[in-house]
Amino acid sequence: MSVLGPNPMPSTPVLRTPPRPRLAQKPMERDVFPPTHLSWIHRQLAAGADGRPALQRFLMEVYLFPLQVYFRGTRMRWLGDAEDVVQGFFADRLARPGFLPAWRQSGKPLRRWLMNAFCFYLHELRRERSAQDAHAALELDPLAPDAALEQEADRKFVVGIVRAALRKAEQVCRERGHESHWRLFVAHHLDQRPYAELEAQFGVSAARASVMVRTATVCFRAVLRGLIERDGAPARDVDQVIAALLEATRP
Repeated sequence: MSVLGPNPMPSTPVLRTPPRPRLAQKPMERDVFPPTHLSWIHRQLAAGADGRPALQRFLMEVYLFPLQVYFRGTRMRWLGDAEDVVQGFFADRLARPGFLPAWRQSGKPLRRWLMNAFCFYLHELRRERSAQDAHAALELDPLAPDAALEQEADRKFVVGIVRAALRKAEQVCRERGHESHWRLFVAHHLDQRPYAELEAQFGVSAARASVMVRTATVCFRAVLRGLIERDGAPARDVDQVIAALLEATRP
């Protein structure tokens, strides 16, 4: 069994959470951003140019691929290569000082805010090119995101955020001197190898391996929760958000 749930995607660890009914998404109140969420985003914004590189790395690592997938599914894909268009979007919007502070006041998950902003960006690109390309005048207005495309983008968001959590959790484990714990975590959860099979390779008993994997799993879950909070989920709703996102990854 994976740490995220029953096989939501190949080779991706997932949190083991109790079964939950699929809940309708509700808007977050504007005053409920928890300190754990604001502590990172706010620091990067408050640091100005010094905080921008870390913030941009996080956005590109988690949201670049979902937006590319979304773009490829729209009727606006004639505007250019998906990676170039999405890179252009980030370059344009992140250069605007008020862009991310406006998101923080919107009460929307960051992935939804970015998707809406991306739709406006596509509209702007189409308008810029309409005088040179007659094809542009025939396209539909892209400002209303398509539900099916949003769901597919959510699938890629899950993949991106889990991969980011894996990289960060590995770093944290190494810094704490738990490199062996992390290697066991990878072997057991990602490679799906039973503890009994790992005894000879790692020189620890199955019982000890279980304890070490549990330590790394706690680290991974904490990092994943932090990344979900960065997307805009209040701390009290993180488990619900994870469950809803995992549900979106299932056929």
